[in-house]
Amino acid sequence: MTAILRSIVPASLLASFLVAHGYGVAADEPPRLKRADSFLGLHLDFHAQATDQNIGQNTTPEMVNRILDMVQPDYIQVDCKGHAGYSSYPTKVGNQAGSFVGDPLKIWRAVTSQRGVALYMHYSGVWDGKAVQDHPEWAVVHHDGSLDQQKASVFGPYVDKLLIPQLLELALDYKVDGVWVDGECWATVIDYSAKAKQSFTEKTGVERIPAGPGDEHWLAWTEFHREAFREYLRHYLAEAKMRAPEFQIASNWAFTDHMPEPVCCPVDFISGDYPHSSSVVAARYSSRFMSTQGIAWDLMAWSFSKREGAAGWSQKSAVQLMREAACVLAQGGGFQAYYTQNRDGSLDLDKLKSMEETAKFCRARQAVSFRSKAVPQIALLCNTAAHYRRVSETGHGLFPWTIGWQRPMLNRLLENQYSVEVFTEAKLMPVLDRYPMVVVSEWQYYAPELTAALVQYVRNGGRLLLVGDGIWSHFAPVLDGSHVVAESLEGLPIKRIDFGDGHVAILEQDVSSGQVPASVVRSAVESLAPGFIVDVKGRSTVDVSVRTTRDGELAIHLVNTSGDHASAGIIESIDPIGPLEVTIRYDSQPKQVTIQPSGRALEFQYKDGTVHVTLEQVAIHEVIVVE
Repeated sequence: MTAILRSIVPASLLASFLVAHGYGVAADEPPRLKRADSFLGLHLDFHAQATDQNIGQNTTPEMVNRILDMVQPDYIQVDCKGHAGYSSYPTKVGNQAGSFVGDPLKIWRAVTSQRGVALYMHYSGVWDGKAVQDHPEWAVVHHDGSLDQQKASVFGPYVDKLLIPQLLELALDYKVDGVWVDGECWATVIDYSAKAKQSFTEKTGVERIPAGPGDEHWLAWTEFHREAFREYLRHYLAEAKMRAPEFQIASNWAFTDHMPEPVCCPVDFISGDYPHSSSVVAARYSSRFMSTQGIAWDLMAWSFSKREGAAGWSQKSAVQLMREAACVLAQGGGFQAYYTQNRDGSLDLDKLKSMEETAKFCRARQAVSFRSKAVPQIALLCNTAAHYRRVSETGHGLFPWTIGWQRPMLNRLLENQYSVEVFTEAKLMPVLDRYPMVVVSEWQYYAPELTAALVQYVRNGGRLLLVGDGIWSHFAPVLDGSHVVAESLEGLPIKRIDFGDGHVAILEQDVSSGQVPASVVRSAVESLAPGFIVDVKGRSTVDVSVRTTRDGELAIHLVNTSGDHASAGIIESIDPIGPLEVTIRYDSQPKQVTIQPSGRALEFQYKDGTVHVTLEQVAIHEVIVVE
């Protein structure tokens, strides 16, 4: 389309049109996608150090063009400041790394602009070792009075003295498209600085500052710090946007499953880099959470991991990255992968071969996956209020990396081929009645409005599965338990009751204990007769996601999760699975059923409102589309 416009529209008018529509490009540059419209990316960083020399000497237009030729990304993210706090470009407002040959950032910007590829910066925010070394008064103060050697206080001047000026330098002087701010919510820690304590006392009236879990007002103290991070984030977003309104910003892992709450700061997108190992398990949960947040999102895979028993890093195979990407694509998100730069900021192009193949795999599935929408099946609750209470009680920071007690429940559901989304209570309550089943697992606290909403959901005909040691003690007073039926599933006790027009099953056992097999979870679900749209039989090692494409066609995503992806750091091959017998409830005779991305028509039978299809195998990710 751009080429056609250039042939018939004067360059000056085309530039005005593009700028007016938010692309912010010069007359001779092709348009760049906004992050919200971007599907495929590449992340590069090396966390520059003071000892790095001659940064930029091998960063050439030829190298950058070759990267873009190989991967064909919508955007790339390149290092500009890592956790050490040294900038890998000759900044005038920050702290430069060792030495430079020219200005590598200008080369990255020039080539990406010429190619119509958006450029984002990897920028470490709260975590900045150099800043707190030079300015100890900017550092977090621990309870014992010692200064943190890496983390800046969100109550201090760091944000105004360094972070905001540097973001504006990137936006205005280098004209980059945005930043992916690393080391943020997950790096923020409790601060006993005088300013933090004074502010807490002013807001709460509490003068005795708690020292740790178990102390009076500890929850209020931790919640105060969580809100302080949000205020810090809102502040620098507002200041940056005031001067550079088109500059696009995400704070790594903010408003994802690591900070599981509604988006309450005006970030342009949400994103995160899931761990290099057990990546399928992590991507399964994060993608299902992020897809319900109502904002553009993507997930980043690490392109490298460690072989079992080996000390060093190895590059993941293309098929390993493809499967990790499939976990993200199946939930409608964007995908990117992380590759390390050399110490001079250049890139070993041989590393990119796996991403070159993975990019083609992703692009082949873009039309059927990107921005797809879930068909409501099972909603798994991520209880924000209970989560933060549990995190505070255990003393595991403010926004920790994992909520491990929830992933096993999701895994058991997926191992039974159920289509699942993960919701905060704020996102779930308005859409409760759309879901045939809701699963509530292992939460210790329920706000009154959440309890009331769940009770009303069941009364209206919903199916509720309650899981966890002692969970019935909370719901028994509000659900009429006079007709409880007690049974046993493989030696584990289960209760069932009818309530209003709905049904409840109670499995009083923590799935996170590892003592609840997938078969018991399946029996508990089936006891509620939820009537799901899709039933897949043949292998338990396939994740099923029921969605609609952007064109509104029913799409059944099947991801092959066979093999050891939990402990094996490097996976060289993935065996296909199949055959799979797929049954799909559908109101009318389909025109055709195809398998995507190949487009091959599948033989099917349609009888009594049900489509029956046999799929011989799934290599990594296939999508059945009913038209």
